[in-house]
Amino acid sequence: MSEKILNRYLGLMVFLVSAVVYIMTMGGTVSFWDSGEFIATSYILGIPHSPGTPLYVLVGRVFSLLPLGISVAQKVNLLSAVSAALGVLMAYISIVYVVRFMFGKATTVAGRIARYAGPLAGSMFLTFSDTYWTDASEAEVYALSSFVIGLCTVLALRWLKNPAGELGEDVRKSILEKTEGARGDVLVEKAEGAKKKDSRNLVLLIIYLLSLGIGFHLGTILVFGGIFIMFLMVRKKSFSNFELIAFTFGFAVIVADMTMHRQSTFTIIGLAVFAILIIWMTMSEGNFVLTATALFVLGISVHLFLYIRSGLDPAIDEVNPETWKALYAHLRREQYPAINVFERKASIPFQIDHFVRYFQNQFRLFGDYFVGRVNIGRLSSFIPLLLGLYGIMANYLREKKTWALNFTNLLLNSVGLIIFLNFSDQEVRERDYFYGGAFYLFAIFIGIGATSFLMLLLEQARKTAGDLKRFVVPAAIFILICSILPAGYQWHRHDRSEFFIPRDYAYNILCGLEPDAILFTNGDNDTFPLWYLQYVEGFRTDVRVANLSLLNTSWYIKQVRDTEPSIPLDLTDVEIERLRPIRVENGVLWTKDLAVNHIIRDVNWKRPIYFAVTVPGDVWDRYSGNLEMQGMVRRLIAGKGKFMVNDFMITRNLEEIFEFRGFLTEDWQRDDSQYRTREVENMFINFSVAAFQVAQNRAKDNLHGEAVKWAERSYVFGPRFEWPRKYLGIYYSRNRQYDKAEKHYLTLLAEEPSRGDYWVGLSSVYESMGDLERTVQTLEEASKSSLDHRDIFGHGFRISATLGRKEQAVSFVRRWLEGHPEDKEFQSLLDDIDRILQDEFGLGGSDDD
Repeated sequence: MSEKILNRYLGLMVFLVSAVVYIMTMGGTVSFWDSGEFIATSYILGIPHSPGTPLYVLVGRVFSLLPLGISVAQKVNLLSAVSAALGVLMAYISIVYVVRFMFGKATTVAGRIARYAGPLAGSMFLTFSDTYWTDASEAEVYALSSFVIGLCTVLALRWLKNPAGELGEDVRKSILEKTEGARGDVLVEKAEGAKKKDSRNLVLLIIYLLSLGIGFHLGTILVFGGIFIMFLMVRKKSFSNFELIAFTFGFAVIVADMTMHRQSTFTIIGLAVFAILIIWMTMSEGNFVLTATALFVLGISVHLFLYIRSGLDPAIDEVNPETWKALYAHLRREQYPAINVFERKASIPFQIDHFVRYFQNQFRLFGDYFVGRVNIGRLSSFIPLLLGLYGIMANYLREKKTWALNFTNLLLNSVGLIIFLNFSDQEVRERDYFYGGAFYLFAIFIGIGATSFLMLLLEQARKTAGDLKRFVVPAAIFILICSILPAGYQWHRHDRSEFFIPRDYAYNILCGLEPDAILFTNGDNDTFPLWYLQYVEGFRTDVRVANLSLLNTSWYIKQVRDTEPSIPLDLTDVEIERLRPIRVENGVLWTKDLAVNHIIRDVNWKRPIYFAVTVPGDVWDRYSGNLEMQGMVRRLIAGKGKFMVNDFMITRNLEEIFEFRGFLTEDWQRDDSQYRTREVENMFINFSVAAFQVAQNRAKDNLHGEAVKWAERSYVFGPRFEWPRKYLGIYYSRNRQYDKAEKHYLTLLAEEPSRGDYWVGLSSVYESMGDLERTVQTLEEASKSSLDHRDIFGHGFRISATLGRKEQAVSFVRRWLEGHPEDKEFQSLLDDIDRILQDEFGLGGSDDD
């Protein structure tokens, strides 16, 4: 089999393996965060958040129409799966190209094994890497962005094979042999011109794809940095460095305007200078800069979709870019604060540490496995790490142009983004997906490193006259096995095929609302999945979801007033534009607070109004006297009260209406069949709160069995939530379920041995059982673990005295005062301890008296 055919078969295999994996594990419905927004906007051709990603919406719409017999959500998720598989294929081809530049084509079987094991390993490490696999399983822009990055890298490497567009001596001779005289020279000249034109066209294609890729994700353009450096390093090419620099200047002006600053003056001056450069270059050098600029503008012209579609007022129309000014603001992300890299939101070491933590999770071969104190699972990531680092070094030593291409882009997508994005230490979610390009490029270096290592073994085998295959084959097999080991570790974490939690979470918010309700939500996860249910599945379209973050903007207030299901808001456009934050005695009333107040006033009880439980208290606190807890929402009611809870509604919702697929079994046990991040676990604390409120009401009514049942359910929803952790043991004791109470507290103490209230709870269980000996033993142990919990020493004094142990009782008091001499009540107890022990416990003298 020829090397060309072998390469094609291996590339096809890489694509099919990754595609099958991603399709098998892709989401069966909506996911959290932006997924719901992207599925909904793709389906209805809506306008997502800035900068709008119009090409994603258009391609997503095409996928949503495919007759595949699956849901709309699955079709749009399929777009990510296919794009990610194509991205893996591009990574494979990129590694093959670089390996050929470094080592040439293979002449032996061992050489083929060495040259193709690396590309296979690198592409498989990428396939099963953490962030990339996540992006492949849900409706997001990052898989398409990675594909465009990979495609542009492949095209740049292909260009590098013949950057000057030279004809080649073999082709020249062939033409001259078939023709005679001047005609042959003319044909050669035409062929040379066509070849040079092909080289230039390849560069122009890269520029067009990059500008088009902005319609998927703005971060795609970062790949131009490495391509630019590589172009500069090539001396003989079909365009001049000056032409390249001139175009890059204009490119940088546009990108900076979209990302770096908000001063249009700089952009106007920059574009004016660029226009002069285009005219000058066209007159003196040729039309390369003009053509490149035209193609770049043509690519980003896809954003006109936002302007056109917004004019038709789709149901999701973020920033409402139906005017040129609004479109410009949308592209520049003016909805968000301007980026300032000089005012760090967190320290550089902290930000680097976060990136390193993300990186460590990418290529782990297996999970946590300890030998003594050594985590072998974490150490296993050093194999791909060392291969990648060796690939960087070997690539630099053997072929600097390809090294410059990939290493520059690796730096831009890692260190560059760490500095530029400037993440704080209070981010609402993990931000690993922003560094997906860095992980993608490092996987390419892993493949280069694997082949370089195998070629080193090959070299050593030749020097020692050993069997080449015997050296290379075992090492290649080992590397290839390592590259697929992450599949076993990562599969459960990334299998979203049965992950219905986000969809059910949204359903549970909407399903219990009264008809024509108005629902105030807070952020992405209590809004975007709801949009998906309403606009894709057609569920509860009568409900107007009003996102509080967006209510800080005038365009959104107008939309909730004008777009069905509209809110009867008695404000004109001018009055809405004039809404500004107001400083009050206790802080600030933001635009959203003013909007909420206007909505409540103008609705005037004609429609039910709810606040999702995810809405922070500073928004609804001023209405707290009229809010009734109903599970996942607080309803605004006419009656006045304090901490009102609709026990019936919560019970009905939790037991009869809500769905908990992938989180709870039918018998209310935790369902661990689906992997859940800490963020997802924390979201279910809202259900834990609702269930615990029922438990509290049952306890107040002395229905101890019911209190236990609902406290147990609360604990299942939120095992880290403080209320059920603290009170479930108490409810067990009240219901005389002492064994369960003891087990509960022992479990908690195993997790938090210094928690004094848990020790007191455990001792109270033994006291309720009448076992005072175990009670005092528990309090003695507690006094050594929790030195600052007052009740331990107070109870210890009381139980010791009850048992007739005067010295032990006094010891509890003295030990507390040693650490807390300021406690006047305990000091008074010590001063009068003999009388108290005599009068209240009948103790006099010593324990032996």
